Amino acid sequence: MPMKYDYASLQKVLVDAGVPVEPGEVYGFILGFICGGGDMKNSSKSGNFKKVLEEFVFDDTSIDDGLYHVLQGLGEGILEELLGGESLNVLFPKDSESLELRMQTARDIAYEFMPGLSITQKQLNHLSKDLNEIIHDLVDISRMETEIAENEDRSSLEDDLVYVVEHISVAAQICFEECAAHKYPKNKDFIIEDEGAVTELSDERKSAHERESLYWENKSKGDIE
Repeated sequence: MPMKYDYASLQKVLVDAGVPVEPGEVYGFILGFICGGGDMKNSSKSGNFKKVLEEFVFDDTSIDDGLYHVLQGLGEGILEELLGGESLNVLFPKDSESLELRMQTARDIAYEFMPGLSITQKQLNHLSKDLNEIIHDLVDISRMETEIAENEDRSSLEDDLVYVVEHISVAAQICFEECAAHKYPKNKDFIIEDEGAVTELSDERKSAHERESLYWENKSKGDIE
């Protein structure tokens, strides 16, 4: 069973290791890496997972085996959730933490998702139109302003943040389905496309696609920028 980590425990591990990297940055990169089809084993396409982390997350700084073990466990937990087909529980600070920290974490996750994805998905023009649009939305989230003016409605920002985190969750599921699910043929509940044909989905997958459909419906109405 993969190890489970929450924001606070991952933050402590990183602080104890003396690395100046935020939990959202690490989580976002690993999430993008897995959703893009990268694996946590040695492979000619995605490379050695430890070396990938050292190069892209820790600025070519070596990490010790203890930290790597934690991050490998984090990746395994992410993969287990994605394969389960239920809503991905995005690693996030508790609601009691400041709104600014939570907004910054959402921005960090979206920002680092892209380089993680690019390890195996170097060109995005072969991806579906819908997925490309979702990726563009993640780019927009990565540019989100995190400083809050005194006259801003914090309650409204809280509501917006709930949507942003849900969108990251749905975007990751959709990206994983299109780019990586084919690597796991034993998971019959997962969507498999063959010249436009789609297999029967489990209730969990149907729920994910209903959330995706709601997203596009809201966007077409102009409720989502």
